[in-house]
Amino acid sequence: MATLNSEKLQDLRRELGPQLVSCDHVVPPAGVASGWPHLDRFLLWHGFPKSSVSLLISEAGGATTLWMKSAAEITAKGQWVAWINDPETSLMAGSLRQRKIDLSKFLYIESPKDERQLLWALQEIMSLGLVEMIGCDLGAWSLREHQILKLKKMALSSATALVFITKKHPARLSSFFSLILKFQKDQVNILRALHRPTPHTLERRDLYADTLPLLAAGFRSLAI
Repeated sequence: MATLNSEKLQDLRRELGPQLVSCDHVVPPAGVASGWPHLDRFLLWHGFPKSSVSLLISEAGGATTLWMKSAAEITAKGQWVAWINDPETSLMAGSLRQRKIDLSKFLYIESPKDERQLLWALQEIMSLGLVEMIGCDLGAWSLREHQILKLKKMALSSATALVFITKKHPARLSSFFSLILKFQKDQVNILRALHRPTPHTLERRDLYADTLPLLAAGFRSLAI
């Protein structure tokens, strides 16, 4: 039996030839660090996947904070990020500065009037080939399957990490999302992460390790 398996292995090597690579040359797909080490160590991309679409379900808040942590790491490298508001959400400049986001590398888009304008804005941003990551709060909007597929193709061509945030759990989780995180009161559930066993749970307290120092700095600035 061992001889037979060895012969089959040799046949495969001859057939595949140069297509075979050693383990030392296998590299994970590209991603951008989320700024949360516990999450990045679990994910194959070591952060939000580039050339793909992620969904953060923020039922208990926290998704925007995670996105800003990632944006801070990206802009610190001199790379660009973009943010698109929904009609009821606005990121304040003070909050962005406290998160150490370089505003000179931050592209801020006001809330689109409708889903059609949202899709147009996303297409225009990705066509620039400049932005490493885009964050978008969907608010009350919901994207249809064919729209997510179209956006995924655009993200692939521009090597962009496209991250959507929603406050409500979608009735159906599209198969075109490579990463899906659900934020609950005390934990974050990883509902989908390609090439990793899911669901997987992380404790939220690790995500907010830097929150108190930021709040303290804010209080001190108000007191001056």
